[in-house]
Amino acid sequence: MTEPRPGDAPRPDGAGGTTPRSEELTAEVLDSPASMLRELPGVTKVIGAVVAPVTLVTALLVYFGWSRTTALFGWFGIDPTSLGFSNADYLLVSQDGLFVPGVVIAMVALAVLWLAPAVRRSGRFGPDVRRRVAPAVAVVGLLLAATGLLAVLGVRLLPDRVGVGPGCLVAGVTLLSYAAHAVRPRRPSYSRTSGIAEVTGLTVVVAMALFWAAGDYSSAVGRERAAQLAAGLQGSARVVVYSEKSLGIPAEHGVQVLRCAGGGQNAYAFRYSGLVLLLNTDGQYVFLPVGWTRSDGSAVAVPRGDGIRLDYRSPGSADALPSAC
Repeated sequence: MTEPRPGDAPRPDGAGGTTPRSEELTAEVLDSPASMLRELPGVTKVIGAVVAPVTLVTALLVYFGWSRTTALFGWFGIDPTSLGFSNADYLLVSQDGLFVPGVVIAMVALAVLWLAPAVRRSGRFGPDVRRRVAPAVAVVGLLLAATGLLAVLGVRLLPDRVGVGPGCLVAGVTLLSYAAHAVRPRRPSYSRTSGIAEVTGLTVVVAMALFWAAGDYSSAVGRERAAQLAAGLQGSARVVVYSEKSLGIPAEHGVQVLRCAGGGQNAYAFRYSGLVLLLNTDGQYVFLPVGWTRSDGSAVAVPRGDGIRLDYRSPGSADALPSAC
C-alpha cells in the first residue's frame, strides 16, 4: 500500500490521515474552556509591556495605604488631605490593610494553577454533560454578575459585607465564560485573536474586582483601627501641652485648662491636659480629648512651633499633675 504523503488530503475511509473522529476530538479540545488557559502567557506579556511591574505594585501599595488612612482619620471626622501625608507615609501603612487580601489572592491564584490540569482534562471528556449543565451555570453566572454590577453602581442586593460585591462579579463572569464555551458547536472555530481578547477581558474584570475587594478591606481595617483607638482613649498615654499663647482648646470631654501664674517667670502661659496624641506630623499635632465621642467630640490640630511643648505621660500619671505650672 502506498504511504500517504504530507500534502495528501485526509481520506474519509479512516485508512490514513485525519479521521472524522479525530477532527471531532480536536474541535472539542479547541472549544473547551481549557483552550483559553493557553493564552494567559500572551496576555501577561501584553500587560507587562503596558505597565511596569514595579510601578504597578508601588501604585497599588500607595492606594491601599491611602484607603486605610482615609478611612481611619475620616472616622474621627478629620480630612486626611489636611495632614500632609506623603506617598512614603501611605506605603508604610499599606501592609496593615493588604496582608489578608494578599494572602487570599495568592491562595486563589494557587488554586487556579492546581485546578488547571483538571480543567484541561475536562475539555476532552463529557461534552454532552457540559452542554446539559451549561444553561444552569449560565443562569447562576448571570445572577451573580448582575449582583456584582449593581453593587458597582451602589445598589446592594446582598448584605453590605467586605468582598461580597467583588466576589459575585468574579464568580459570575467566570461561570458565564464557562457556559459560553460549553455550548459551542463541535467545529474548529477557535481563534487565537478572539481567545486573547476574551482572556484579556476576563483578566481586567477579575483584576478590577480584586482591586475593589482589597480597597474595601483596607478601608474596613482603617475604620476598625479607629474604633479601637477611640475605645481605648481612657487607657492611652496622655500628653500635656504647654503653650505660650492660648490654643483655644475648650475645657470639655476630660480636657483641663490651666492658666499659669507667675507672669514672665514662666516660659509658657497655658497648660492643657487630658489629651491623647493621635498624630505627629512635620507641620502639626493632632490631639483627641480623653472623653472624645463620635456624637459630639472634636479632634484638635495644633501647628508645631517654638511656643509649644509636649510632655508625654503614661496612662494615669497625668492625674497627678501639680496644681500650678
